[in-house]
Amino acid sequence: MTNSQPSPAGSGATDENVAGAVNHSLLKRGGPDDILLSAYKKVERKLDSVLKLYLSDVIDCDLNVEVGDAAKLLFNDWLSGLETDSVYLEFQLGASESRILVRIARIFLTASVDCFFGGQFNGEAHSTGDLKQSEVAMIDRLAGGIAAALTDAWSTLLDLPARYNRCFYAKNDVELNLEDDNVLVSATSAELSGHQIAAIDVVQTLDGLVAIEPQLNRPHHRTANKADPIWTAALKDSVKQVYVPVRSVLARPTMQLSELSRLAIGDIIPVAPTDNVPLVVGDRVFAHGSIGEQNGGVAFKINQIL
Repeated sequence: MTNSQPSPAGSGATDENVAGAVNHSLLKRGGPDDILLSAYKKVERKLDSVLKLYLSDVIDCDLNVEVGDAAKLLFNDWLSGLETDSVYLEFQLGASESRILVRIARIFLTASVDCFFGGQFNGEAHSTGDLKQSEVAMIDRLAGGIAAALTDAWSTLLDLPARYNRCFYAKNDVELNLEDDNVLVSATSAELSGHQIAAIDVVQTLDGLVAIEPQLNRPHHRTANKADPIWTAALKDSVKQVYVPVRSVLARPTMQLSELSRLAIGDIIPVAPTDNVPLVVGDRVFAHGSIGEQNGGVAFKINQIL
């Protein structure tokens, strides 16, 4: 993985554009980009093993996967240089607006369908033209496995789930709306039925790395996350001022519906005396006590707090 790349010949880069590139943290050597790209390297290494695990489950056959070291390329140059028939899956990492793009070669898609239904891949044959219904269904299955693999790989740094957004069926339809056109492309090969093919490209945008950089720099030490004692004390004082309904239940008589319908003003409902009256807060019995008198009024005396 390289941290810098000369401007392509004939690009027409102005001095202003060059200055902007130099100021970009991901294009400077010895700056924050070194830490960020080293962090992504950990994700890349984890992806090598988890892609094999999840894709093998999806295809339901033995599958060897090898993720190559990411190369930094201009996105449009990479996309325009693709010659093989492919589909493009877009994923979103966490709440970030930036996207991860995964290119799946049509030959790998066809091979996945063949192996899923118990067939053998001969290393060459693949479908052309419009996608078959079985291939469309396989795209959804592969997307689920890749999303799980991306989530697992990124767990080495952050707890950010990867979510599958949509599929582009042709490269002319791909839209990422990048502010920085630089991307990291990890070319991934797969071996099915003894045949190795260029199967997948995982495209990580530099916009996406910049978006998560603040989260990578957050302190994770217990002392750094310790609650502010002043805030804690203020919270406790506020909680103590909260009013809650408290009631004592003298009796719970039961009556037939016919008796209840005949009740009138002045009727008396007999209540058995008790010295174990519950004191209820909300729906929870807080204490037991007895009813008495204090200063000429009815009072509740607590005998036991639960």
